[in-house]
Amino acid sequence: MNNSINTNLLWLENFLKETYNAPILENFLGLKIAELSEGKIILTAEIIDKHCNLYGFVHGGTLASVSDIAMGVACITHGKRVVTIDMNVSYIRNTPEGSTITAIGQVISSGRTIMRATGEIYNDERQLLVRSQASYFVTGDFNPQDFPKRE
Repeated sequence: MNNSINTNLLWLENFLKETYNAPILENFLGLKIAELSEGKIILTAEIIDKHCNLYGFVHGGTLASVSDIAMGVACITHGKRVVTIDMNVSYIRNTPEGSTITAIGQVISSGRTIMRATGEIYNDERQLLVRSQASYFVTGDFNPQDFPKRE
């Protein structure tokens, strides 16, 4: 990995940590970075009541959002700005409030205009909850200076 990518990954990791503490979707989800490298991210989150459906299990929309974020950030680690074109989510099993989930996003194809990624989410017993895949449109290069510093 070249020095420019290392610098951008370090900046991205710090930016995401700040973002996940801001009042936006990522903050609502309570995401924490466990690992970040080129083409891959591992996120964790504790499932609390606001993430759950009326049955006390994590809501499918929560899992879909976490999947999209993990796969999208994995694409960003390649130095590209992306937006989601399409996403397929397969729900395998559910997990209750109080569980900790681990989401893995990984790039499988990095083209000039389209990137593809896969995602998996596991519960704290390492049981597969979700398998997803998505396509992302590349809107340009990812440049840290394009993003305002959060106060």
